[in-house]
Amino acid sequence: MDDDEPPPLFEDALKRAVERAEEKLEQSCSITVHTHLSGELIAQLEVIDHEKFRQELWYTHEEFLEKTRQKDFICFVLSVNDEPAAFLYGYDYHADPKGFFLDEVAAQIEGKGLGKILITLLFVYCYELGYESVVLYTEDIDQEGRHLREFYEHMGFHVETTDPTLGVVMKYSIEEKSLNALYKRVMYRAGGPFPPYLERA
Repeated sequence: MDDDEPPPLFEDALKRAVERAEEKLEQSCSITVHTHLSGELIAQLEVIDHEKFRQELWYTHEEFLEKTRQKDFICFVLSVNDEPAAFLYGYDYHADPKGFFLDEVAAQIEGKGLGKILITLLFVYCYELGYESVVLYTEDIDQEGRHLREFYEHMGFHVETTDPTLGVVMKYSIEEKSLNALYKRVMYRAGGPFPPYLERA
């Protein structure tokens, strides 16, 4: 893929994302796309959510349900051996009609690039639907010492502002050339270089 070519179709990116996850984990993987979440699936995602975030950030079952009612809600669930292991979801960004809001991304298995795979897949999805940007709220460093801002910067986000309530507001501008470069790096490149937030470990 040349950086000047259009990004891949979402259908092709989805297939490659599954292949990439299987390469990373050496286990059977699948990625499902949901516009609604069943009660059973919400319960499975809550397990991951509660494992990866401190209690004041947990979403209740009802809050998860409310998220699914947002305009253009979409959720990607990456399963390993048929068990959910990572997920991402978001919806239209209320402050920008051309923006998509990435509400949450979480993975039980860290250090294998599953979050990067899902975020890159989301960028392709948003590009195909005509969104111009993806926005998220995060912390600089979380309670586990994970450098979240630097992780997202490594994925192409930049800091828009810091808000005492929302936290660090970050934005990814969807452009063909940078998306293609990211897609090649995440979906194909083997190994490092390690980003700064991992070099500290």
